[in-house]
Amino acid sequence: MKRYLRKRSSRMILMILVTAGALMLFFICTLLFWSQGRLENYLNHDGDVLKGSVSEITRVKINGIKQGMIIKGKSDQNPVLLFLHGGPGNPEYVLAKNQVTELEETFTVCWWEQRGSGMSYTSAAVSKNVTLEEMISDTVEVTNYLRKRFDQDKIYIMGHSWGSFLGINVAVKYPEFYTAYLGIGQVTNLKASEKLSYDYMVKTLRARGDEKDLKRLTAYDIDDLINTERNIPEKYLMLRSQILGKLGNGLYHKPPSQFKDVLLPFLQASEYRLADKYGYLMGSLYALSAPISKDLAQMNLMVEIPEITIPVYFFHGKYDRQVSYELSKDYFDMLTAPEKHFYNFDHSAHSPFIEEPERFMKIIREDIL
Repeated sequence: MKRYLRKRSSRMILMILVTAGALMLFFICTLLFWSQGRLENYLNHDGDVLKGSVSEITRVKINGIKQGMIIKGKSDQNPVLLFLHGGPGNPEYVLAKNQVTELEETFTVCWWEQRGSGMSYTSAAVSKNVTLEEMISDTVEVTNYLRKRFDQDKIYIMGHSWGSFLGINVAVKYPEFYTAYLGIGQVTNLKASEKLSYDYMVKTLRARGDEKDLKRLTAYDIDDLINTERNIPEKYLMLRSQILGKLGNGLYHKPPSQFKDVLLPFLQASEYRLADKYGYLMGSLYALSAPISKDLAQMNLMVEIPEITIPVYFFHGKYDRQVSYELSKDYFDMLTAPEKHFYNFDHSAHSPFIEEPERFMKIIREDIL
């Protein structure tokens, strides 16, 4: 009897191992199928490639490092838009591609993946301290590549979150290259923003009686975190993002399904090779502790950039506590520019261009262009 049970147990273990191996093989094969590094063309009514359209994945050496970008648009005669993603280290093409497709009817859009991120991730790119000045230089190099490639004297520059901090620094130093600057979830004063976010979370968690998250949060002394020269710890930033996400004040107002809306679209993104997906994950982790974050934490745009010489447009969700709505509005009010507009999004948090794409595109078409 014991021998029979041992044999049966061995068969069950073997079946489990074989099944697990088969599932793992199936997942790997599926992931490889989803990771071809391929971009679909725009087609006309006859099924042929739409004349003048652009749909390509390009890798260009920028300041000595090969960097990737996805360039899409229905007409190469449209104005060019350079999109600067957030993070740093978090390319946003995959999250945005099904929401803001109308951008590509209006612009030729360049979704550049910054050094150390996604398609531009290499060990060399993250092997040394990256400074804000280097990121500005990279952005100008990409800008000049696009200006030359599409024979346009000036292009539009749009930044989201960290990209808004980078973008406005670039636009104020090189206004001759840009028609206008568009900031989404505009960063102004990170330390003051983090303080406001922390105080809001403590107050809200107490009101909800959420002792577990309150205890985790108050284990950190926010005044100590923001009043030092060092980076804000990545563990705190991850906790802050997690809590704000639950409260509806983080990346989105309506928290998405982490599997259906975030992980699965990323895994299925045929635009990325397997190496690019690895780079996306590694770049996201690196960015939390990257030295570039120190530049972001120390600069107060209200003091250092009080004026800009090109038109400025800010887009901000009223539920955004990841980057303070109040500080962004205060900065906008004091900023001197030849033309400026601030757009409130009443159903969004930190990503109004994804959460309210119809209104976002209506503003682009009717107000900006």
